[in-house]
Amino acid sequence: MRTRARVPVLLAAICAAAAPGPPSVAAQKQGLVHDRESGRAVAGAAVRWVAEGNVVSGRVSGSRGRAAVVTDTDGAFLVPASWGPGGAVEVRALGYRTRTVEWGEAVAAGWRIGLAPDPLALDEVVVTAGVGGRRRAELAIPFETIEAEEIAVTGAAAADRLLDQVPGLQVTGATPVGSNLMIRGIGGARVLVLIDGRPAAGALLENRDLSRLSLAGVERVEVVKGPLSSLYGSDALGGVVNLITRAPAEGFRVDAHAASGTAGRREAETTASGGGERLRYRVTGSWRQEDRVPGLDPETGNPLARVWDVRSRLHLDASERWDLRADVSWLHERQRWPVGGDFSGFNDNEGYSGWLEGRRRMGPGTWTGSVFVQEYEHLYRSARGDAPIAGDRDAAQRERIWRAGSTYSAGVGAHHLDVGVEGAHRAIRSPDKLIEERVADRQLAAFAQDAWRLGATVLSGGARLTWNSRWGTNIAPAVGLTHAVGTRLRVRASVARGFRAPSFKELAWQFVNLGGGYVLQGYPELEAERSWNASGGVEWSPHTGLHIEADVFANRIEDLIEPGFVGNTPSGLLIYSPRNVAEAVTQGFELRMRADFGSSRFSTGYAWLDARATPSDTPLDRRARHTAHARVSWIAGGSGLRVDVTGNLTGSAPIVSVGRGGGREEAGTQERLTAVDVRVAWGVGGGVEVTVAVDNLFDSRPGGWQSTIERRLRMGLALKELFGN
Repeated sequence: MRTRARVPVLLAAICAAAAPGPPSVAAQKQGLVHDRESGRAVAGAAVRWVAEGNVVSGRVSGSRGRAAVVTDTDGAFLVPASWGPGGAVEVRALGYRTRTVEWGEAVAAGWRIGLAPDPLALDEVVVTAGVGGRRRAELAIPFETIEAEEIAVTGAAAADRLLDQVPGLQVTGATPVGSNLMIRGIGGARVLVLIDGRPAAGALLENRDLSRLSLAGVERVEVVKGPLSSLYGSDALGGVVNLITRAPAEGFRVDAHAASGTAGRREAETTASGGGERLRYRVTGSWRQEDRVPGLDPETGNPLARVWDVRSRLHLDASERWDLRADVSWLHERQRWPVGGDFSGFNDNEGYSGWLEGRRRMGPGTWTGSVFVQEYEHLYRSARGDAPIAGDRDAAQRERIWRAGSTYSAGVGAHHLDVGVEGAHRAIRSPDKLIEERVADRQLAAFAQDAWRLGATVLSGGARLTWNSRWGTNIAPAVGLTHAVGTRLRVRASVARGFRAPSFKELAWQFVNLGGGYVLQGYPELEAERSWNASGGVEWSPHTGLHIEADVFANRIEDLIEPGFVGNTPSGLLIYSPRNVAEAVTQGFELRMRADFGSSRFSTGYAWLDARATPSDTPLDRRARHTAHARVSWIAGGSGLRVDVTGNLTGSAPIVSVGRGGGREEAGTQERLTAVDVRVAWGVGGGVEVTVAVDNLFDSRPGGWQSTIERRLRMGLALKELFGN
């Protein structure tokens, strides 16, 4: 143990001896660098002294000054004795604006130096990638955040339209209607969708539809582009999307928003929040309706999509050590679309979710205990006219999830540790589509992850062990590394194992379609799908206001589950059943850039994707090789006027069908889509903002798409702090 302890000291001594012109090790004081907004420590910041003659108008010019000292994991640094009056201190950190502090100002502040975040290279806390949150500087996995400002600019009615504008993400139609998300070519049930870290309803029945997933009350969306099964387990094979709602604030305020547009779009949302220093609350209610259903050509009938949502949160600071949080949400959804013979099909869905969480500060970290329950009902009916037969609910499919967990997150020396255990009971009931009518399972999991900071390098690793009563045991590990090269450049690399367990449908489904002449049967011997993912990336901020990122990635999926023809019933019906029959490879690269030019902002991104089934070497269905995005925003200072022009490109993609024998063949092409969106927002004063926008300005309508692409107009009115104090 003593020998091991001497190793870091010896390495530090060697590095110090090799560094050119190091400052004196005789330290006078201890300084601290922190985030000026949140108060959090800033690790890895470079602090250096410069002579008085090299400071002009508060900025450093000429000589680079003395060698820098670097803050530790607590943001602390020692002020060398060689520094003194007659100069200034310059502080640089990736994700923050460079700051120069005069010597006298630093002394008066007790050497506590606050940095302002750079909005284009923010080293924010990411909640999705760690139980206790993780700084972006610690994350080796590819990651993207969609902030509230961008959500407002897109004017997206639901999650699918928002995510479809991110390069590397693509939205496709579902069966018979709806939309699914693909992250870097991997999609459907292989992408885990969360709301505040809890699963979105409908996943057990594979009835999750992103076109119905409301953005009501959402403050930001975090997207992990790659497997995060080491933390979340099954369904995170392709990535994770986490919709994070606004936290309640002190005081009292009411915000409201209403919009109307073409294609029958109408929506309204109201949020009330308030409370005091200890008890705070927020309630958001929303309604929206549109005469469009994804996956369906609206010219064939009278489609309708309607969603009601209520989301609420209560936060109590019970004591200096205890924090309590309770969330309750309710949703109701209806989709209507023509199915032939003057009949319409109806999807009616209703769900409740609730969870209670307690946090207690213990030792160097925080213990968290939580209980989560969710109930969801899906009912399909068909009838003539605009409404189904009332009271016909015997065929409803229901799912229920109970989940409880205990975690501990702490900073121990140079380590940031998360450990936890979780238990769950899941059940679904479907009278006419399950062999046993009701199917349930039990699940236990344990996980651990660590971020170990070694100067400018962070080593991370984690693993999750999952046991399920129906499909067995799986372990999902992940390792990563990030390294800061100075204060402007960061490189990262990771390798992770992902998995997706077979669903209840794939294991136990029994559905007969006499009209279609086929039977869908589950297969209880299915194995979990597994993947290996490797990725590498670089982030570069050559100067304040400019941020550039690049990533390369490769995924290999094994034991891919796909339905196929397996025989005939005695009566001659075709039998289709899922099997572990396929493998797939997805690989590519992504580029992103953001720039701030005073009153103007510019962002752009491009992604190239190669997604193929192996060993047949055939392309995967509707995976476009090229996706790109660009946006220019102009903000008129003082007038409240903002103009956004956005361009989105989705390249052509093959339409691939799977034949009776399981073979793949290209049946057509989804043509390239190039769309330009324009939005004008004007803050007229008093918290009132008026918005006018047009999506797909030039009315591009390529062929082969599962939904009609058309020009859409919308107008909106937002009332901020309608009542407030």
